[in-house]
This record gives sequence, structure tokens and C-alpha cells, in this order.
Amino acid sequence: MTDLLGCADPKPAGRRQLSILAGALIAWATRRPLGENGEGVTLVRHSSNFRQMVAVLTFSEIPLAFLVSSILPPHLRWGHAVLEALVILTGFGVLAALARHPHVVSRSKVLLRTGFLGSVTLPRQSVRSASRGIRTIEGRGLRRVPGAPAELVCAVGSSVNVRINLDPPVSVDLGDGEPFEVTAIHISADVPEQLFKALRAERAPEE
Repeated sequence: MTDLLGCADPKPAGRRQLSILAGALIAWATRRPLGENGEGVTLVRHSSNFRQMVAVLTFSEIPLAFLVSSILPPHLRWGHAVLEALVILTGFGVLAALARHPHVVSRSKVLLRTGFLGSVTLPRQSVRSASRGIRTIEGRGLRRVPGAPAELVCAVGSSVNVRINLDPPVSVDLGDGEPFEVTAIHISADVPEQLFKALRAERAPEE
């Protein structure tokens, strides 16, 4: 097995997902700076298609909530208002989590994120190349690629557009069994060229 180890944060349980969304929404509302930003670090946004879908659904839910409330009996309106508030806040929480958890490229590591459904950190020296690779891979979050036991997907949705090749492979444990060697990871990146440029930059010296 390879000596290079990746650090995976598998897809969290529902309660932790809600905690991530709430924390991101509060940080977004208070304009808290991103912790990873700094010299020699590149932040790459992702999941633009998923963000657009969530934004449309969330903003359209607001007038719909008022419309439905206006035709409900008065004794049901408070319960409906609470339910709609939770739905809308969840939508904004998803948007905040995606915005506040970008991919991170530094001289020593590459942190790939889904936003709130898991992430994986790779040693920088293991990332040998990256290229455009538009695919649809069913599922959500950090997961294996069906039919490709040495490949991972790190994306909140099923659409990916970048393939990252690892050489040497990286050992990753998704929490569902023994660690396995990963040779490629499929991700979403809003601007793939930004990611490619960061990966081409000088790497930390190999030990």
C-alpha cells in the first residue's frame, strides 16, 4: 500500500449536516473571513449548477409561502410559517456552506470539498495532473465511483467537470471499511483554469 495518506471527512450524519449549514449561515451573515485564505493559498469555488438550482428554489419559496399562508385557515398559519422559515433557512444555509467551503490549494496540500457532504485532503506531491472531465456520476457527497474502485467523487451533486490524477496513489479511508488506494478524484470547479493554474504552481519539496 502507498505511504501517502489522505484525510477523508466522510459524508456526515443528518444532525451534523444541519450544524454545518447553521454555522455557515451565521458566518455568512456576519461576514466572517474565510479561515484558509492567505499567502500562497488558492480558493476555488465549486458546485455552481447546484448553487443556482438551490437559489432558484429558495427565492421562489418566499412568495409561495405568503401565497399559501393567505389561503390557510388562521389557526394553521403559525405552523405553516415555522415550516416555511425552516425550509428557507435551510436553503440559505446550503448556499452559505457552498460559498464558505471552497476547494483549497496550498504548497503542502489540496483540500477538496463538497460544501457540507464530506471532504478529502491530499498531500500536494501526490497530485500529478488535472484536466477537464465532464461527467454525471450518480450520488451526493464524497463517494466511490461505481465500477472504478480506485476513483472517488468529491461533489455535492452528480455533475463533475474536473478529473484530478494522483501518482503515487493516496490511501483513503471513507469510514466504510479498510483504507483503499485512490488514483483519481472527480470534482466540480466553477473555474477549472483557476484550479489548473494553482496546481501547476511550485509544490512543496518532496521528503
